[in-house]
Amino acid sequence: MTLSRFPFVGPSATLAAFVSQLELAAASEATVLLTGESGTGKTTAARRLHEASARGAGPFVAVNLAGLSPTLVEAALFGHERGAFTDAHRARTGLFQRASGGTIVLDDVDLLPLAFQVKLLRVLQERVVEPLGSQAPIEVDLRIVATTNTDLQSEVEGGRFREDLYYRLAVVALEVPPLRTRDADLAALVPEVIERVCARVGVKPRTVSDGALDALRAHPWPGNVRELENALERVLVLGSHVPEIEAAEFEFLGDACRGVADELASRALGHGLTVDEITHAMLERALAEHRGN
Repeated sequence: MTLSRFPFVGPSATLAAFVSQLELAAASEATVLLTGESGTGKTTAARRLHEASARGAGPFVAVNLAGLSPTLVEAALFGHERGAFTDAHRARTGLFQRASGGTIVLDDVDLLPLAFQVKLLRVLQERVVEPLGSQAPIEVDLRIVATTNTDLQSEVEGGRFREDLYYRLAVVALEVPPLRTRDADLAALVPEVIERVCARVGVKPRTVSDGALDALRAHPWPGNVRELENALERVLVLGSHVPEIEAAEFEFLGDACRGVADELASRALGHGLTVDEITHAMLERALAEHRGN
């Protein structure tokens, strides 16, 4: 089986270390928690983990919890019997059952309502589900992967996430690296993004000049791979009559960064932080992201 590559393309040590950890996790049946900033590719990492596992031939079900209202979460995941609630005109198989034999991904697991978290804990512990309106537990054989872009430990401390559930989900916790730590990957990643964008929006592919690639390496990519894809789509559409992308076409990226800097400065001042405190925090974070390098 060919594993999903995008957006995990490139030679950087940061990416290599993450992919190695992901493949080690795939060789087990352990529950995995994928953390990382928005746009880094957490759901795609979960798909790669599934494909590399013994469950790779089974179903892969990704659940966007942000797109489900709190009142629909239980019915969607557990399913329901006919007449279990108003408008339940027929029985429905839940997503946990549909994923049996494979992997289910709970995207944005931090958004789970507290009342439902204890029910997820039972699934993790006993591998059974009980559809709404039914009193007969159903066994499910699946692997659970959860993703989040928040600090779940802080959510636990704030009483918004169950501590016992956190430890059940974070048996193996892996952080998907942000794009700013992968500048060595851009030369390989950008052509793949261009190919994807051109196929989707129907424009001609363009090559990227060395200067344009340097401009992309200099950008911090707060929106990660998703931001890169959007930026390339913009220049591909607006400059479709020119065969090569030049650095000047990415000047708009600097405008976005200046806005972020203003926002962060305002927040820092509001919290009474000094320049030294901010510098120290930035250095500590940079060291952590680059694994001490």
